Parts: sequence; structure tokens; C-alpha cells
Amino acid sequence: MNNKKDTVRFPLVIRLIIIITFIVLFSIAAETAFSSYFFTEDSRARTEENNLTLTQLVSQQVESEIQSMSTGAVSLLDSLRISLGNDLYQNLARENYFTRNAKTAFIAVPGEMDIYNPNFFQSNELDRSLVPAFIKQINPYAERARKGETLLINASPAFGIPTAALLFPYRDLGTENLMIVIFSTESLQTLVQTENVNTTRIVSFDGSLLAHSDFDLVKNGVNYSTDPVIVQMRESAMDNSQIQYTDEEGRKYIGAFRKITRGQFAVVTAIPYDVVNRAALDIARNVLYFAGIVLLSSILAIWFFSRRITKPVLTLVEASHNIEQGNFELDIRPSTRDEIGLLTKSFVEMGKGLAERERVKESFGKFVNTQIVEQAMKGELQLGGTRRNATIFFSDIRSFTAISEKMAPEMVVEFLNEYMTRMVDCIEKTGGVVDKFIGDAIMAVWGAPLSSGSEKDDALQSIRAMMMMRDSLREFNEDRGGPDKPIIRIGCGVNTGPCLAGQIGSNNRMEYTVIGDAVNLASRIESLNKQLGTDILISEYTYQLVKDEVKVARIPGVKIRGKKEPMNIYIVLSMEGYEGPASVDELRQELGTTQTAGSK
Repeated sequence: MNNKKDTVRFPLVIRLIIIITFIVLFSIAAETAFSSYFFTEDSRARTEENNLTLTQLVSQQVESEIQSMSTGAVSLLDSLRISLGNDLYQNLARENYFTRNAKTAFIAVPGEMDIYNPNFFQSNELDRSLVPAFIKQINPYAERARKGETLLINASPAFGIPTAALLFPYRDLGTENLMIVIFSTESLQTLVQTENVNTTRIVSFDGSLLAHSDFDLVKNGVNYSTDPVIVQMRESAMDNSQIQYTDEEGRKYIGAFRKITRGQFAVVTAIPYDVVNRAALDIARNVLYFAGIVLLSSILAIWFFSRRITKPVLTLVEASHNIEQGNFELDIRPSTRDEIGLLTKSFVEMGKGLAERERVKESFGKFVNTQIVEQAMKGELQLGGTRRNATIFFSDIRSFTAISEKMAPEMVVEFLNEYMTRMVDCIEKTGGVVDKFIGDAIMAVWGAPLSSGSEKDDALQSIRAMMMMRDSLREFNEDRGGPDKPIIRIGCGVNTGPCLAGQIGSNNRMEYTVIGDAVNLASRIESLNKQLGTDILISEYTYQLVKDEVKVARIPGVKIRGKKEPMNIYIVLSMEGYEGPASVDELRQELGTTQTAGSK
């Protein structure tokens, strides 16, 4: 029996964890990929829409302010022209205007009128002399405005505060002139200041920055004429549009612009593409965190749940090892009320059934050979038999009748049981099958129902059994002698030949045995021991199978009852692995017998 316990290479819990992990990871990866893709696309669409909306709102406010600025300035000049010569009225008109338009710093029609807002210069600590220098600086733009263009120009570099100049054509009494309005752009700066991730800029058509959340850029007069979004805006035939572009550093943006013809400027809004993706990445990261929690929870749940399965299963495995070793009484109880519990209960019942079967087998084996019991319990033995070449053995106690007459029946049974136990043990150790007990005689067979391998092996095994019997009987007789414990002498006979092996009897009661002439010859050879003064005899048929393995003495021409022709009979002296007498005389001397027939 192989007592080595098998080990589990891939435990059930590990398989379950791997399977669930794969399913969870695959599902989450697929869900994350799909959700990230669709969320990114949705975010991009929303970003483009928000950019365009923000651009339009800012541009509308800027356009409205420009319109209001130009209209107010024209109205003021009209009022002053009407009240020409009335200084009081003109002063009052200028004061009222600048009170309502405090962010206006200067209004002028070159060559005709210059109007300063003293409060603006005072509150911002600016020198009025900055104005002429600035007007001289923008003289090229003034010529364009005089010819009909409306221009919005960044004045912040000249004044150091958020300011711009609006130049537009002014027609009065047949003259072609222009009007210059210098005003604070703090409100525009406020428009482009946003807490969102969008960047909003107000730029002139030539790329000059007018308003930006970073005023230093405006103050330094930064020009964005080479910026991709400004380039596309200038090249576009549309007044407003959404675009995607990559800046000089290779960073992708989603942008939108709206052109304002009056003033020749545009509002541009942009947002980095990675900011759009960031939300999707944040969602994916959160999903992965959640997936990790789910996966860890799943693994822990599987671990504890599988322990409820594997622990009873391992208990059943241990129980199966006990059954392998012949321990059928299992001290286990179901720990659950599910299928595993039912299996445990069935396993215990199976152990009880096997224990009962083993007890029946053990008890039955005391009457019938174990091999026959196995075949009978499997239903493989049926009435009838098969032809086999087998080795048949008979043994008998010499003078048993005389010995038993001098002993009490209980003592006879006691010594017979001890004697039979020794002899049967020798038979079974060599693969023989005890066929029956006939009083003090034993009949055994090698080669039926199972063979040791070949006819020669069966014959050799029978002779080994008789060598063991000779030694065992010598030990048995060591402490015997006297009327109550007489010395026992036996005779053994063996023959090999064809016979019929199988169940003999009726359907209600049958017995496994071998019958045939080979059996009868073995019995008659055994009976010759008495007249020959020997203990072990074999037939010519057996000798021919084992002659190279045993030492014998031949007795030729022996007349055997039932045989027409005399036969050669062989006295077995010894064989390899067993000590024995060197001659027949030495054998007879050991046995305390005399020769009644010749031998050579």
C-alpha cells in the first residue's frame, strides 16, 4: 500500500482567486476603457461648446462696451460743439460725462479738441504728458482710422495700467478726421480673469495682446501673431469657430475664437487637451481604486468562503488516507448543511460500510481463502469451474489417531489450532490457497484461483512453503514431549498438473475447490511418506519444473494406487535459502523414522 500522501499543486482557493481576479480585472479594464473613451469624447464636446459659449459671452460684453464707449464719446463732442462759447455748460457737460464714465481717461479729435479726465490721471497717479507721447506712437494707426477703420490698440505699455485706445473715423461738417478714446481696460481684465481651466485672451487682428489674465503680458506688449490659434483665426473666413491646435511646445489645445470687426480684435479661449483628459483619467483612477477595493474584498470573500469548502474537503482527504490504511471507522462530523456536509455524511456511512465489509471479509476469511472471499464479494464466482494447471498440496499428521486417543478433546483442539495456524501461515506467505481441512489433514493449491506468475513459480512456492513448514514444525516441537504434548511428525505431498478449479456444489451452497486426477495423485503421494519414512515428496511433474532449484533424492518405480505404470517420486531435501539434511539417511535420522523402501 502506498502511504505517501499526494500534495495539491494548485489549491482550489488559488484557482478561484485567479479566476475571479481575471474576471474582475478584465471587466473593470473593459469598463474603464469604454467609459474613459466615451467620457473623454463627451468632455471634449462639452469643452468645445463651453469654449465657444464663453468666447461669445466675452466678445458680446467687449463689443457692447466698445460700442457704448464710442457712442458716449461722440455724444459728448456733439454736446460740446453745440455749447461752443458757453464755458460753464461745457465744463458741466465734461464733468457729468466723466462722472458717468470714470474709466475714460482721454477723448480727442486731433487738431480740434483734447479732453482729459483729471480724476482718472489723479487717481491712477499718471502724468498727462503720457498722452501726447502715446498718440505720437500710434500715429500709423491714426491714419488708418482716419481712412475708415475702427481699431482697438493696447495702451498698457505706455501707461503701465490696464488701458486701451479706441480709434475710429469721425465725420463732422464735411471733415474726415478720427476720434481717439483712451480708457481703462480693468473691466476687460476682469472678464478674462477666470477660475476655470480655460485661458481667455483679447487680441487685435495683428496678434497684439489687449487683455489677459496675466496682466504682465499685456503690460509688456506681448504679440501672439505666430501663435497657431491666432494664425488659424486670421486665416479663417468665419467670424467664430472651434479649433484644435498644437503649440510650439507640442502641447495640444482645444480652442475657440470670435472676431469683432468693429475694433478689429478677437476673443480667443483655449484649454489644454490633457486637462480635458484629466477628468477621464481621474475617473479611471477612481474606478481602479474602487476595483482594487472590490478585488481585495472578493479575494478575502473567496478565501474565507473557500476555507469553508476546502477545510471539510481536506478532512475528507485525510479520511480517505485512513481508509487506504484500513482505518474505516471515521471520527468526522459534517460542519455545514450544504453539499459538502452531505458528502461528509455519506463518507462516514461509506466508512461504516467498508468496516462492516472488512469484518465480514475477515470473519469469512477464517473459513475461506481471502482471494476467494474477494472474488465472492465482487460476485465474480459462479457455479462451475475452469481448467487450470495448478500445484496441489496435501499434508497429514503421522499417527494422529493414536495421539488424539491419549489426549482430552479440548487439548486435541488446542494443539491442532496452534499447529494449523503455523502451517496455514506458511502456505499463505507463499501465495497458496488453503482449499480445505480434512481432520488433521490440509489441502492447499498454488495457481488457482490466482497464479504467482507461471507453473514453475507456483511449484517453487509450494516447495518453499513446505521448507517453512519443516522449520516451523521444528520450532513447534522444541517445547513438546510427553503424553500431553507429543512430538508431531507430518508428511507432505505435492503434484503439479491439470485440474478443474471453481465452485462446486449448488446454487444455495457452494465451495471453491480443485478436482481432477492431479489432485488424487497429490493425495496418494503424501500417503507414501509413512512407508518411506520421509516428510516431503513431490511428483515427476513437479520435479521437472523445479529441478534446477531444489536438492532431491529420487525413488524410481514407485507403484501408486490408481496408476498402471510405476512413477518416479522425489524426496525434497533442501532448496536455496533453506537449510536441510544432506542425505535421505540424515533426513530420516532427524525425523526418527526408518526406511521401508529403497531410494537412490
